[in-house]
Formats: sequence, C-alpha cells, structure tokens
Amino acid sequence: MSVSKQLIHLRNVKGISQEELASLMSVTRQAVSKWETDQSLPDSDKIIRLSEIFGVTTDYLLKGKESDPMDIYSQHSSKAGADMSIEVSEILENVHQMTTIKRYLIGTGIFIFVIAIMMSIIIFLKM
Repeated sequence: MSVSKQLIHLRNVKGISQEELASLMSVTRQAVSKWETDQSLPDSDKIIRLSEIFGVTTDYLLKGKESDPMDIYSQHSSKAGADMSIEVSEILENVHQMTTIKRYLIGTGIFIFVIAIMMSIIIFLKM
C-alpha cells in the first residue's frame, strides 16, 4: 500500500479531515491533498510526525505493514541469519557481564569508603 493510501486510510479511521491533519502537521490542506494524491511525498520529519499522530510506525506508513526485525535475516541465507543471531546473543551476554562487574565494583568501593569513615571516627573518638 502506498503512502497516499495509508494516509487516506489512517485519516478516515481517526475521523480527521484534511484540514485538521494539516493543522496538526503545520502544513496547508493542499500539502495533505498532494500527499494523498501521490503528487508529492512528505519529508522524513513529516513522516515521523504522521506516525506519532496516527500511533503507527514509520514502516507502517511507508511500507503498509509493520516491519519484522528478522526480515533482514530472511533476505540472506539462513546460515548468515544464524551467525548474526549468535553474534547478537554474545554481545548481549557481554553487556550483561559488564554491568554485573560494574555493580560489584561500585558496591566494593562503597563498602571500603564506609569502613574508612568508620575507622576515622573510631580513631578520632579515641584521641
């Protein structure tokens, strides 16, 4: 489905006139009309704003369907997709391990700091 048909469909579903959509988009009614008659296409900023107004993704506006992240892999051999999936899993595992290590380091640092303050107070009180 083309962008023009998507806009007409979404506008009708929401019950918004061309003038109302134009007002929401800060454009003229004629601009909306041109988009809906395939005389012009909205620029990327307008596509993003349209997606926000209608509560759909930009892929839905441009392609007529929600995109599936796995579509990228289906365009290549299944081995390439599997290799990419393994790579992504490894990266996510590394990120998780790094955040765990950071939490332990921060906790250890705080513990040492608290012990140092307590020892300072004890030394100060004995004087």
